[in-house]
Amino acid sequence: MHQIDVPENLEDKGLLNFFSGWRWQTHLSPPVRINFDTCNFIAPYAVTLFAGYALWLREVKGCHLSFQASPHTTAGNYLNQSGFLELMGEQAPAATVGPARTVKLARISSSSEIPGFAASVMAILRIEDEELAGAVKYSLIELLRNVVQHSASVGGGVAMAQYFPRTGLVEVCVADMGLGIKSTINEAYPEIDTHLRALKLVTLPHVSRTFKPGGYTSMSDNAGLGLFFIKQIASLSGGSFFLGSKDAIVDIWGDKEGQQKKLYWNAKAGGWPGTFAYLQLRKDKIGEFDSLLSVCRRLAAEAQKYPAELSLDFVEGIPELGGLDEQVIVSVKLFEEDVEQAAKIRDEDLLPSMREGTMVVLDFDGVKFATQSFVHALMYKVIRDGQNIGSTLSIANCSRSTREAVMAVAAYAKIGERES
Repeated sequence: MHQIDVPENLEDKGLLNFFSGWRWQTHLSPPVRINFDTCNFIAPYAVTLFAGYALWLREVKGCHLSFQASPHTTAGNYLNQSGFLELMGEQAPAATVGPARTVKLARISSSSEIPGFAASVMAILRIEDEELAGAVKYSLIELLRNVVQHSASVGGGVAMAQYFPRTGLVEVCVADMGLGIKSTINEAYPEIDTHLRALKLVTLPHVSRTFKPGGYTSMSDNAGLGLFFIKQIASLSGGSFFLGSKDAIVDIWGDKEGQQKKLYWNAKAGGWPGTFAYLQLRKDKIGEFDSLLSVCRRLAAEAQKYPAELSLDFVEGIPELGGLDEQVIVSVKLFEEDVEQAAKIRDEDLLPSMREGTMVVLDFDGVKFATQSFVHALMYKVIRDGQNIGSTLSIANCSRSTREAVMAVAAYAKIGERES
């Protein structure tokens, strides 16, 4: 028998390290036992991932599965509360009532199942705040729709939700063992050759496998806006949004002012065989959902008029690219406010690399303030003439004032392009 011992601690703050280091074994000889007695704490995201994995082992790989999960442990009791054992067809003991409201794991394999699951989520969560309820339901439906439409996963995906009344935290997780994001968008974006580049692209407005770049013309069609809206809702409300696919993951969150922050990770050893999304919203910070949607729609509309500014990928650190060799990292601090050197680096390094499809990172670490003249010399032609900005360029470690300077130059570059 092959035994898989689940890690000791799978709490929320350990998600990135778990994603990066845990290997989901895909070539196993049955029978297989998954041992949860080695785990002291397990968060909703981990329950969802292990559920998707176990179903895949059983139904796709034909493995005979068994589970070891003592109901007397915190993790074992939560597995029971979450419906994991029930979903696996295991006889489950009576669960100890916990401090949270749990929406049990469910399989989502067709669009027709989405409304019913969303309704059961809202009924069990019993969120009295109408705006929060709207945000949760909207985000849940968008996440599930993305799985059904784009995963190409045998049996669809699995999903669960959790509401913690004490902290006001709402968590929604959905996972599949499908093709991954890159494969699903390659029809429209064949130049996207890594999973990290795919993640960089799909959270931009109006990016979809259903139409080519620039092919979106009507705001009445929501195509390409689902993940963009979700990340905006999460960051504007002080929540967070994790999106993982194969060996890449993006962590997007909002600070106290609602400013969006972002980090990319590339799995050093692990990853996830399909795609998963984990959304966290905070009740006391969600604000008015209608206002959030208005902001999202305004940003999406602006992306049609000024696509470059909204395609700029601001990140909080150098992307963790693992073994990816094709990457150019430019430390802006080394030539701060030297416009001649900035122009030289732009022409000799940035533009040629981007034309070749190489990922470029402009690292503003240590640059507290940048004049528009300097940013113009470094980035105007990059934004105006650069190829595939959304998937090849990241701007790291910007201060608020530097970010504003970059956005101003981006807007100017596109205005100049339209008027030329």
